[in-house]
This record gives sequence, structure tokens and C-alpha cells, in this order.
Amino acid sequence: MDQPTELQRSGSWRTAVWALRAGYAGLATALVGLVLVAVGSTPWVLAAGVITWLAAAAVTLTGFLATRRRLASPRPTLWSMRLMLIHDSVHARTPAPAP
Repeated sequence: MDQPTELQRSGSWRTAVWALRAGYAGLATALVGLVLVAVGSTPWVLAAGVITWLAAAAVTLTGFLATRRRLASPRPTLWSMRLMLIHDSVHARTPAPAP
């Protein structure tokens, strides 16, 4: 995946990547909470997972859009940037060398 080098150095991109990772954890927690509610438990785990997921989605979207605004023209398409975000969130990347 050919990624602009500005993304590797962007703080808002790294924030979006980490927020998406937190969103994965929130979604998993919400799914566990859904199972627990189905078997008769209290909905606190489900609520915590949904709240975490919603907060992570807001932070991810904010970081994504801030990064997109800062990129020089020609910008990557929205779909390719979404795929880059998902790719970065599931693959560990070595830190970019300092200029």
C-alpha cells in the first residue's frame, strides 16, 4: 500500500490509528456485553462497550479529517485513506526515521 510519507509523521493520523484500535476493543466489549445481556446479566458491560466505541469513532473521524485537510494536493481518495487507516490499525509499523 503506497502511503504518503506525511501520514507517518502526522500526529493526528497516529491519534486516528490508536483511536480505531480502541474502537476495536470497545466493539469487542459491546459484543461481550450483548451476550451477557442475552443470558440475563446487567447491561453495564454493553453500555461501557458502546460508549467506548462511540468515543473512539469520534476521535478517529476527527483525526482522519484533520489529516486529510493537511495533506498536500493531490490527496489520496477517501476510500484509499480509509483502507490505509484500517491497514495501519492492524499492522504494527516501525517508527519513521527522523529527518
